[in-house]
Amino acid sequence: MKHIVLQPSFYNKFECIGSDCKYNCCREWNIGITKKELKNMKRNIKTEEFRKIFEDAFEKYQFDVFDYKIKFNENNKCKFLDEYGLCKVYKEMGPENMSLTCQIFPRRPVYYMGKYECFLDIACEEVVRLLLQEKEGIKLEVIEREVTDAEKNGAARIDYGTVEMNAVIHFWTEFKVLFLGVLQNREYTFGERMIVLGMAMKKIYEMLKKGVEYKKEISDYIQQFVTDFNDNRNKDMYDKLFENADKSGRKRLFNFITYYFNASGKIEDLKIQNRINSRIDVKMKFQMKQKEIQNLNIEYNVEKYQQAIKDFEEFIKGKEHWIENVMVEGILGVRFPFYVKGGIWRNYCAMAMTYSMMLVMWTCCLEKDSTEEDFIYYTSEFAKSLFNNMLHMTKLEEQLNKTESETLGHMAALVL
Repeated sequence: MKHIVLQPSFYNKFECIGSDCKYNCCREWNIGITKKELKNMKRNIKTEEFRKIFEDAFEKYQFDVFDYKIKFNENNKCKFLDEYGLCKVYKEMGPENMSLTCQIFPRRPVYYMGKYECFLDIACEEVVRLLLQEKEGIKLEVIEREVTDAEKNGAARIDYGTVEMNAVIHFWTEFKVLFLGVLQNREYTFGERMIVLGMAMKKIYEMLKKGVEYKKEISDYIQQFVTDFNDNRNKDMYDKLFENADKSGRKRLFNFITYYFNASGKIEDLKIQNRINSRIDVKMKFQMKQKEIQNLNIEYNVEKYQQAIKDFEEFIKGKEHWIENVMVEGILGVRFPFYVKGGIWRNYCAMAMTYSMMLVMWTCCLEKDSTEEDFIYYTSEFAKSLFNNMLHMTKLEEQLNKTESETLGHMAALVL
């Protein structure tokens, strides 16, 4: 049976590159598996060699629908990876018997009101590589096609009942119109577009508080806002918004360091953190009280940081669509603005903070003579934490609650 599917035009170009994958997804992840999947895999074991691996490959993991997760070996890789980086489960019993987590990644499907939407996860290096090729930006298409069993089973489901309980979800489609209409306007830097998006989100947030009867008013507002923003006759007006903005990146860096101080502990995250620390001579002094940081003093080399910003600007010149495409696909994949709890304005702030952290990472990890492969590595690795980690979402919410900094002015200092 065929279904109506909304997806990026390059979605069907994606193919797993298997052993050619340098930054394999089967490492440093919590690869969840259900009791049902575990029993099914056990029934399909064919060789004694595989059984020995299988018997010591799982540990308890109570999260969401999962009961277990796959253990890592001494190299922090999935125990089912062979020496060529290929999956032994796939070879032993076929793709249909792998965990749904492994079957679906890097696809991010959603079943919304009887229709499917399918995006791709930027934590996959091959997805990032495809995104870099989309010079004209991400184009969405609506097609009729067969939906795979993995896409069906792995889709987040938003049905009519869910929509009735959450009025904001009524604007599922309208938010995409706003999001794409603002973030793909290349007359402005990506940071400037983020601020303009924030202006619209703040207004919609205020309108929503009046009640759902304003649905047509909000839809009309979004359409008009996008039209006005893309009208070149209004460019001078928007340009004036950014004339006196703080573009030093100081607040962005400080926010990154304080937020990311307790990194995930993953080896690749620590490598990135060490790279940033050494590039701009970050030094931190702190006092602990009852296992919490009471006083944190951050020092860094201002000149080196400003040079890093200049180097990155030179590196990305002529390739600015890389940033746009990565962020657009990344945010679409996490179902913006339904990413964190607390409403659409909280979600906008979460996205602004996430972009600012990606920007600090790119700025301090890439140099003017860095390569495309360097960009792919840092992007896909950092996205594993920022777009695929529940701890990140929890910390985002905690940070926003703790700092009480949910103002458009504060967000502007992070993204510009």
